[in-house]
Amino acid sequence: SQLANYKAEIGFSQLQSTRGSKVLLELDEVSFTYPNAPRPTLSPFSTRLLHGEKLGILGSNGAGKSTLLKLIIGELKPTQGNVKLGKTVNFSYLDQKRDQLNPTDTLKEALLPSGGDTVIFNGNEMHVHGYLQQFLFSPSQFRSAVGKLSGGEQHRLLLAKLFLNPGNLLILDEPTNDLDLETIELLQQLLSEFTGT
Repeated sequence: SQLANYKAEIGFSQLQSTRGSKVLLELDEVSFTYPNAPRPTLSPFSTRLLHGEKLGILGSNGAGKSTLLKLIIGELKPTQGNVKLGKTVNFSYLDQKRDQLNPTDTLKEALLPSGGDTVIFNGNEMHVHGYLQQFLFSPSQFRSAVGKLSGGEQHRLLLAKLFLNPGNLLILDEPTNDLDLETIELLQQLLSEFTGT
């Protein structure tokens, strides 16, 4: 698969799974230093993430939270240490910069780039407009260009896109940025219903 080829290309290790293993991710003494940086962004860090766990990473700006997530998804390669993913890991990543959206797409095109009118959400087929309304978009916005949405609306659209194919490991980088209270409550509900990690 494309993900497997990418992992091999950047030097990802794969966890040796035993029957019934629930380990999805293991970081072994992982550190990272950006070129020409005076000190490491991430000092040696080890952890293990099991299926079904929910983990929050807190820290001040510049503490290395996004760097750690980029190491996990393979966007960055550790300066030292190893990142190991389980064989069955299928992750979805929410980027705080919203780079996953094309500003000229309509909301419908952002969710259905191959066309069509229906999405599959939680195993159920539904019309894309009904799905967008669940994410608090009004019918007048359905044909709007993504670039005309506010930052909070773009973030909400990214969440809608993410939950169409969440995989078994959700990685959310600052998921509440620019969100209003109603959308934060929606996100909390979606996360509480999510059966993955």
